[in-house]
Amino acid sequence: MELSEIKTIVTSKCDKCGFCRSFCPLFRYRKMEGVSPRGKVLLCYYLLDNLIKPDERFVNNLSFCTTCGKCEILCPSKTDTVDAFEHVRAVLTEGGVGPLPRWKEWGVHINREYNPYLEKSADRTNWLPSKIKRDVTSKKAEYAYFVGCTSSYRLSNIAMSTVDILRKLGLDFTILNDERCCGSPILRTGQWKFAKELAQYNVDEINKVEADKIVTTCAGCYRTWKVDYKDVYKELVDVDIDFDIIHTTELLADLMKKGELEPVKEFKKRVTYHDPCHLGRHAGVYETPREVLKRIPGLELIEMPANRVEAWCCGAGGGFKSGFPKEALEIAQMRVQEAIETGAEGLVSACPFCWINFHDAIEAYKPKIELYDVAEIVNYTL
Repeated sequence: MELSEIKTIVTSKCDKCGFCRSFCPLFRYRKMEGVSPRGKVLLCYYLLDNLIKPDERFVNNLSFCTTCGKCEILCPSKTDTVDAFEHVRAVLTEGGVGPLPRWKEWGVHINREYNPYLEKSADRTNWLPSKIKRDVTSKKAEYAYFVGCTSSYRLSNIAMSTVDILRKLGLDFTILNDERCCGSPILRTGQWKFAKELAQYNVDEINKVEADKIVTTCAGCYRTWKVDYKDVYKELVDVDIDFDIIHTTELLADLMKKGELEPVKEFKKRVTYHDPCHLGRHAGVYETPREVLKRIPGLELIEMPANRVEAWCCGAGGGFKSGFPKEALEIAQMRVQEAIETGAEGLVSACPFCWINFHDAIEAYKPKIELYDVAEIVNYTL
């Protein structure tokens, strides 16, 4: 997207009606015009028309957004707010007034150690038992399991559940021995300098193992591979992708339909499913996670009032959790409370980042509800 296109979005496409405020999790949390999508569009307009000069307060206001996309997809004039905000964040970074200090810190680390968690690149596969590592890493295979930074460094329970499922089903898969961040954190926060290098490296590694399909449990990785590399940031990353991008839930649903995956054990719980923003609104995957859950013996799936395209954000995306940890936690608690009010015993998602934020909220506020990833439940039943 060119700068002229961003100016068109913020000057003419947006009708300034304010309808977006009804769907913004941050306006819902803090009812101030400056945090609403319309408020940010106006800020972008003033910046791009040289009516104001950006400062620390301006950067904070524009960064106070999870880029969940609820405003965009429900906007009457279909304003591309998420694209505009991410591009203006890049303008601020190029101008030396952005990004937020915490974002800059892990942006530098991604360039050095290829993950946003300030961990060593050499430790990325430490979660994988040595015997399994010898069997599956960097070999030629049909499927490449792209684990992602969050599952690799913070949520080995999700990564290990996925590997267990793939092994139990006898699928031909591999894990990259030296996987690197997909680039989602730097794309979301406007730190685009290293995006092409990361994308090209990961594509080259997939090509080395000759995989036909990439499987990922991470909604952020899924959106980056399937949407950013192929569409939104296609010109920026400039990579050729000749393989399919599949979210774990899509793979599991397909195998269930073919009769190649049959859950055996019962999972006797009433659960509700949270739609991750990157998997749902950003990539259009709503039904496959539900199809999988509905096939689990003993499981009762109930919906929160705000589901699918209207689902509320967990509060972690777009760099928000690292930039505004207190607010992210409180927004997560609002969503957890909605889950509890359905009468559900468990809250299920299909995104490690959602899992982390919900987990932190549950630890902080002690609500009576359990937390699961779809892969964890499926693995339990096999």
